[in-house]
Amino acid sequence: MRTTAHASTRSLASRLRALPRLLITLLPLALAVAGCATGGTADVTPGTPVAAFADPLPRSGAATILIAMPTLGDFGDVRRGLVTEVQKNFNVTTIAVTEKTTAAELGNAIERTSPACVVLMNNSTVTLFRQYKESRGSNPVPPAVVVMTSFLERLRATLPHSTGIAYEVPGVTMVRNLRTIITPPIHKVGVVYRPVFKDFIEKQKILAVSEQIEFVAVEVAKDVSAEDLKAAIVSLANNGKVDALWMINDNGLIRDGRFLDESWRAALKEVKLPLIVGLPNLIDPISPLGTLAVVPDHETLGLQTANLIFDVADDGWRVEDHAIELPLSVKTIVDIKQAREKFGLQPEALKHIDKVAE
Repeated sequence: MRTTAHASTRSLASRLRALPRLLITLLPLALAVAGCATGGTADVTPGTPVAAFADPLPRSGAATILIAMPTLGDFGDVRRGLVTEVQKNFNVTTIAVTEKTTAAELGNAIERTSPACVVLMNNSTVTLFRQYKESRGSNPVPPAVVVMTSFLERLRATLPHSTGIAYEVPGVTMVRNLRTIITPPIHKVGVVYRPVFKDFIEKQKILAVSEQIEFVAVEVAKDVSAEDLKAAIVSLANNGKVDALWMINDNGLIRDGRFLDESWRAALKEVKLPLIVGLPNLIDPISPLGTLAVVPDHETLGLQTANLIFDVADDGWRVEDHAIELPLSVKTIVDIKQAREKFGLQPEALKHIDKVAE
């Protein structure tokens, strides 16, 4: 029998599906798209550090949800939405994960709290959990719900007793948002990819057909240099005649600040095209790079995660029976100065922007 709290969460999920900027119409095919992605992924590390987490007071007899996450602001937004809902039925314990956290420390937290489920936020935390799982040999570990990671389907293949919510927004959704903000027409969008992302890109092309969008793709080497990546980007503009560029969340194409300077920023100085990105920290007016980022609404993502936890709890924590979900609601972040000065704004552009970076 479902509890009142669970019923209220389901009601919440229904309200989320009524939001205007949904991906729900793209779910069947887009989830298939996500399943094809393999290879290196960029970790999701948005926001600034927050204070220590304050968990709700525990209640006798309630099962525990353990949340393992970085101490960064946008992760805190996800946690807030999650805790608001699950605390009605579960105790909640949060462990802060930093670059110094070890798999043993995460394992100690798990063994101390004996959670019914662990929530893992970001790729690095998933890696720690996987290492802990491997150290346990044939001994069981709790089921995992994974959020705020890049290319979750790839991670799930190495973590069978898990499910979660993807972080990637389909490319077609990103382009559709860009069209509402800048004045130049956007029909052809250039994207550079490494070989392991070939199937992912091909499926993105299929999704784009319904919006009269053409993704023009250039494959680069697995270990592409900054110089060669720059050349590929410039080629998309000069030979592919694209109207915009899209950077996928592949750490082989992002790496670090110097690599970004020598590849993407250097190319953009030549081609002067808008750049769509999938990570909010790539929108930086002080050192311009991305023009627009389209990312999940983080607090709503927390509420959606809570709903997923209630679902898997109902199914006896058989997380492997639950498909990876797409985020139900997204937000747009725009470098407004870059967009206005280089490309011009649509008359009602500000109505379509959730966060202005300036």
